[in-house]
Amino acid sequence: MHCDDVTVPYDFPHFMKALTAWADFLVSLKGSLPLEFVCGFRHPVAQIKASSAHSHKAIEIVYHAAGSGRALLPRGRSLAFHERDVVIHAPMEPHNQIMDEDGEDICILMEVPHGADLAAAHSVCIEQIDALSIREDIEFLGRGHPQPDSIEQAILNLRATSLLMALLRQAILTTASLNSPQSDESYVLLAEKHIRDHYQSIDSIRSVAESTGIGYDHLRHLFKTVRGRSLIRYLNEIRIGQAKSLLVHSRYPIKQIATQCGFRDEYYFSAVFRNFVGIPPFHYRRQSEAPVEPK
Repeated sequence: MHCDDVTVPYDFPHFMKALTAWADFLVSLKGSLPLEFVCGFRHPVAQIKASSAHSHKAIEIVYHAAGSGRALLPRGRSLAFHERDVVIHAPMEPHNQIMDEDGEDICILMEVPHGADLAAAHSVCIEQIDALSIREDIEFLGRGHPQPDSIEQAILNLRATSLLMALLRQAILTTASLNSPQSDESYVLLAEKHIRDHYQSIDSIRSVAESTGIGYDHLRHLFKTVRGRSLIRYLNEIRIGQAKSLLVHSRYPIKQIATQCGFRDEYYFSAVFRNFVGIPPFHYRRQSEAPVEPK
């Protein structure tokens, strides 16, 4: 659940109301047949001002394999998303998106069972899908599977339903952690969220601590204990991950990529990039463009 500084923010109470509706929907699925997989596809998305608003009778899962931007929703609401985030769109809710740079989406649609009540459900964003099992399901379903036989359709239905339940469960658990201020994990999650949302503009790790409401030294020690790495390393991981995506999916010059990813100049960016990846940025871009020779 990212906040957007350009359009009207996606407010937390609205998010909780929508998430509660999705949770009730999950409960209603217990003991019933799985949802029906409709289709899946992946496609490149260009840096554009806005796509055309559209809606579906089906539930739509959009995994942002590359790129970042904002999903625009009714009544001026919006959801900011980054690489590896998922946006789930409720049936018949109009939406479109603005991309900050070229990227790639994987879209999966599944039918809503007859009589299911999703009137209170709205689009939600689940951040940073790192679980291998979830990403494997997304990749599998995103291949399309045209004209499946009855057995394959049954497999697709089960995997699509399992994917939706796993994504919503992750959103519910993350929200519960964020609402438990006495938990060490909650401060770490808040710090990670602040870094993911503001990595371009963070000029001091102390500002991350201020966003969580605890002291800098306390957060620094807590983050190292819980995550096994420093706050500055996590910040650089996020920045380098975004830089790698821009190097592959855009033609921006190295200097512009360094600025967009929050580095003070291209020389410092190149040094950090080499430290993380093992090669300079321009070699990484050239390597990604090299044709694969047939074996």
